[in-house]
Amino acid sequence: MTWRKVTDSDGNDVTEELEVFADIYGLERAASGRYSLLLLYGLYYLSNAGRLNPAKVMEEIKALEGLRQSSCTKPASIFRRNQPLRGLWHKHYLEGGMSSMAINLQKGMRKYGIPCAKRMVEEARESGEERYFSEKDVLSIARDVVEGNWKRLMKESALTGQWIIFARHGGNNYYLCVANHTTGDQKIRDQIDAICVQEFPFLKRILSPPAGAKHDLGNE
Repeated sequence: MTWRKVTDSDGNDVTEELEVFADIYGLERAASGRYSLLLLYGLYYLSNAGRLNPAKVMEEIKALEGLRQSSCTKPASIFRRNQPLRGLWHKHYLEGGMSSMAINLQKGMRKYGIPCAKRMVEEARESGEERYFSEKDVLSIARDVVEGNWKRLMKESALTGQWIIFARHGGNNYYLCVANHTTGDQKIRDQIDAICVQEFPFLKRILSPPAGAKHDLGNE
């Protein structure tokens, strides 16, 4: 895709840089004519700020396009409760860093608990012996909480992350933007209205009723 001219917040022309960026990360090859300037600039800006790895987002887009095997994050789903975004879809991409790991480890604990420790307790109960956790047991438990639950989430394609927001139209996916859960639905919708609707007019039908009502994030 090409645009007449795109400038950054300092007024610098970054049109050529964006086109090179889209080519380097495979966005143009994966979804030519089906990604918004809002998505591309978001990836470019967050990448330059060290807040996002574009390759992580592209892994999910390629999976959605059938260009690679299914991803380890949750399946794409439609927004149903989020009034400003209702009708659009979202797919999680896995962030790097400790915060992303912590969120998924918390999810793993809620979903699976600590199978290793549970097994030890059951074995002690069945034996009728009074047993205590040893230092070796503690290491095994810690490994199960971190490595074990992470692998279980991966196996079930249940890892969570931030959002790639897209629309489905005419049998194709149209990629609109990346967003955090904490951004706020209405702010995301305002950005989509300002940029994406101009690029893809069919969004007017998908996004009916129009934005207006304030609504907190309701999807997982």
